[in-house]
This record gives sequence, structure tokens and C-alpha cells, in this order.
Amino acid sequence: MSTKTNDTETRTHEAIDSPPESQASASDHEGNDEAATRPAEVCERPAAESESSEPLRRRSVVGWVTRTIPTLLVMGALAGLGYFGHHHGWKIPKFSELAGHGEVEGVQWCEEHGVPEAECIACNADLMPKGELYGWCKEHGVHECVLHHPESAQLSEVPEISQEDFERAARAIALRPRTKNDPTCKMHLRRIQFSSKAAVDKAGIDINLVDRGPVVETVSATGEVVYDPTRVARLSSRAPGTAWRVEKNVGDQVKEGDVLALVDAVEVGRAKAELLQAVAQLQLHDKTLKRLAGLEGVVAGKRVLEAEAARTEAEAAVRKSVQTLQNLGLPIALEDIYQQTDSELARQLQFLGLPKSVTANLGSQRITANLIPLVAPRDGIVVSRDVVAGEVIDTTRTLFTIADTSRMWLVLNVPLEEANRVAAGQKVIFIPDGNDDPHTGKLTWISSDVDSETRTVKVRGELPNEDSHLRNETFGAGEIVLREEDDAIIAPSDAIHWEGCCHVVFVRDKDFMKKGSYKVFHTRSVRPGVRMDDTTEMIAGLLPGEVVVTKGSGVLRAELLKGNLGAG
Repeated sequence: MSTKTNDTETRTHEAIDSPPESQASASDHEGNDEAATRPAEVCERPAAESESSEPLRRRSVVGWVTRTIPTLLVMGALAGLGYFGHHHGWKIPKFSELAGHGEVEGVQWCEEHGVPEAECIACNADLMPKGELYGWCKEHGVHECVLHHPESAQLSEVPEISQEDFERAARAIALRPRTKNDPTCKMHLRRIQFSSKAAVDKAGIDINLVDRGPVVETVSATGEVVYDPTRVARLSSRAPGTAWRVEKNVGDQVKEGDVLALVDAVEVGRAKAELLQAVAQLQLHDKTLKRLAGLEGVVAGKRVLEAEAARTEAEAAVRKSVQTLQNLGLPIALEDIYQQTDSELARQLQFLGLPKSVTANLGSQRITANLIPLVAPRDGIVVSRDVVAGEVIDTTRTLFTIADTSRMWLVLNVPLEEANRVAAGQKVIFIPDGNDDPHTGKLTWISSDVDSETRTVKVRGELPNEDSHLRNETFGAGEIVLREEDDAIIAPSDAIHWEGCCHVVFVRDKDFMKKGSYKVFHTRSVRPGVRMDDTTEMIAGLLPGEVVVTKGSGVLRAELLKGNLGAG
């Protein structure tokens, strides 16, 4: 044991005192000694792994080179193209070149506005005076208001502005907040000029007319169609008993008074029997009173009074029985009772309340007198049935539900911010899910509560449904019409641009098509109203007949922006 320890210490001191090469050599010798004690296959494994990893390294290098070469080629081509363009005078085209203005030998061009210098109306304002400027219109929120000053419009003749146009604009402004233009904006003073009509066509500019047409402004909301609760009847039997016969089924159309089912109720038979008994007692007391009336001197007065009191009591019993039958929905008149014989009255009571169409089918003398009909109180359709023949029923169970579907309720959820613009009597349009056919009605009620979760206000409208196309609990989209204008001023929606401070359109000069005229587009500030797909209402700023730029207006906007930045 001590010999091994001394050998170990000796080797440790030798390792410390020897240089690194010697230490490495010693380690290698030790490793070799250990490897010598391992199995042969374990010693051969590192060499095999080294040989298999060599092809993998070669493949990864080849893949990297393959992926990199195309990128280097593209970058080299771009660098060469840039070098070539730089040494051959390539440059970004100007607005005049984009607009189609070519260099004409001997003509001096305005570099800022891209037109011949002698024809540039921006540099030489006297060539095409702007005319009188009227400034800001507070009423309509536009510059150079053409409603107040129609002579400012780019029309060949000064139009006549009707009072209806002013009232229409006032209604549109008062209905809801509109985007406001900046009174200090100067864009309306800009005019964009082209050198020729061919230059306009080359720039890809398209035009359209300002026109008149109908405008509808609405509030959109989701909702559903439900039955009108005032037209839905849930029917139960007036007396407990057994369903004797069921006449109607779900989906059947019924008229007021139609029999839905017959109920065999003991209470009904008892009431009829009590009436017959009361009538018999009344007849008996009538006969007694008549007999005593002929014996005034023979019979004591007390006896007569007792007979009269008994008759009155019998008559009250008759009235009580009649009222009981009426409470069960089986009306009978006192006159009919007094004018019929006992057999006739008994026959009438047996089928009391049953229509002839039902009694004709019964036809048997053995039919019970306990039958009470369940009849439809109104026209409609049977939407639910919960009874079959032979079932025992009571007065708390709903047997049939009848709904009049000729008119339905529409319940909409209006956003809270739009609720103050909604009023009873407004037109409402509903389009059910899965159906493009609109249904029109009137708004009848607005809730005073706000839903705590959705923050919406419930409103109700009534929709006619004579064709029965609307069904209960149908979801869809509704629109409440806030304003309808039959003859509003409308313009293409893509002609209107928001430039950060105001809405503008580019209006073609009224003399544009004349030979020798300047090809000019005027920048006009406008006040748009409601947008309807491809068209937008013009509250103020445009008049029918004016020509505005639609497609290609980006070229004009770019030149307008350049002017705002101080480049022209």
C-alpha cells in the first residue's frame, strides 16, 4: 500500500517539474495504457467516426458555395448597372417627363411646373387670372363656396342655385359631425397645368361628371326578427279534463273561431246539469206563483210572498249557472232558456259552444255533454302544439300557440354613439342572413336602457310579412334611415382626397376643350357627406356638370405636394 502511494507521489512531482510537452507525452502514454485495457472495437470507433464525418463536411461546403454564388452574381450585376448609369448620365425623370412633356427644340421650359415658360400660368399669373376670390364660407366649411357664388364654378354658364340645395346642405351638416376643412389651408389656390391634352392622356388621367342623384344616410345595426307578442296567443283549456279530440297541427292556418281541440271536462257537465236543474226549479216556482195569484182571497198573503221569494231565488240560480257556462267560454242567452222546452234546452246544452262543422261530424246521441272546445281567438298559424288525444290536461298547461305572422317585430342593437340620432317613425331596412331581399318597415320604439355588456341600445321596428318570408328569430343586418335626399349633388368617391388639412378635388377648367386654351385643373376644397360605394354626396364645393379627375389623380396630388413643400 505504501509502495503504490510513493509511486503516485513520484509521478505527480515529475509531472509538475516537467515541461508541457513532457506532460502531454505522459498523458498520451497513460491514455495508451488505458486504451490497451479496453476492448478492440471501442478503440477503433474514433477512427471510423472521423472517416464518416469527412464527406459531410465536404457536402456542407459545396452547399454554402451553391447558395452564395447567385446572390453574389445579382449584387455584382446591380453594382455594374449603377456604375454604367452613373457614367452615362442616367437620372430620375421629372414631373414634366412623367406628364408627357417632351423637350422641344427652341422652346424654353419652366423647370418648376413642366410647361413651356411662355405659357406657365403659375409663373405668369396674368396669362390666366384667377378671378375674384371670396374666401372661407363659414356656413358650409369650404373655400370659394360655389353655392353662394355659382360664378366660381367651372361651367360654361352660371347655374341657378335653388333654396332646396341650401336646405339639403343644412340638413346634412346638422345631422352628424362632418370632417372639417382648415380655413387657413391654401391648397384651393393651386392650379396644375399640362402642356397639352396629349400630355394629360399620357399621364393616365381619367375624368367623370358631377351629377345629381338619390342619397340615403343610415345607421347600421345588427338584430333579429321575432313574433309580434301582441299577435301571439298561448292557449290552455278553461277546465281540467281529458283531450277528447285534437283538430289542428303545427303549421295549420286557422281563422278566428276555429276549433283546435275538444276537451272532456267534468266541470262543464256539472255546470250544464246545474243550469237544467235551476231552470226546472224556476218553472216550478212560476207555476206555483200563478196558481196562488188566482186564490188571493183564500190563501194568506204570507204564502204568496214566500212563493215570490222562492221564484226569485230560482231565477238567481239560473243566472248563476248561465254565468258559470260563460266563464267556461260557453255563452247562452237567458231569452233562449225561457223560450225553449226542456228537451230543446237539453239538446242545445249538449253541444253548447261547438260549431256546426264539428257537431255534424259527431252525430251520435251518446256523445257526452262534457265537451268544451278550445278555439282560436284570432287568425294566424299554429306554431306549437303540446297535446294529443287521451291526455289528461289542466288549466296551467299551454296546449297550442297561434301567431299572426302578417306583421313581425324587428329588434336592433344600435351603437350608443348613434342612439341620439334615432327617432320613432324613421324608416328601417332589414336584410336577413342568407337572403339579399330587403324588408322595409317603421321604427316604433327606442329603449331607455343601455346594455351593460354590449353598450348598445335596443330599438324596435315593425315589418309587414304578408308573404311570410320573414321567420321568427332570424338574424340579419338592419339600417335605420336618418336622411333621404332624392336630388342631392353626388361625385365619384375616388375623386375626393384628404390632404391632411382639407378635402380636395381636381376640377377641369371650363375652357379645357377649346383650341389654344390652357390645360389646367383647379384644386377645389369640398365638404363631403355620406359615402355610398362608388359615389359620395357633396354637401358643398361642387355643382352638377363640373368635370373632376378620378383615375390618375395621384400625378396631380404629387405636384400639389411638391408645391406645398416649396419646390414650385
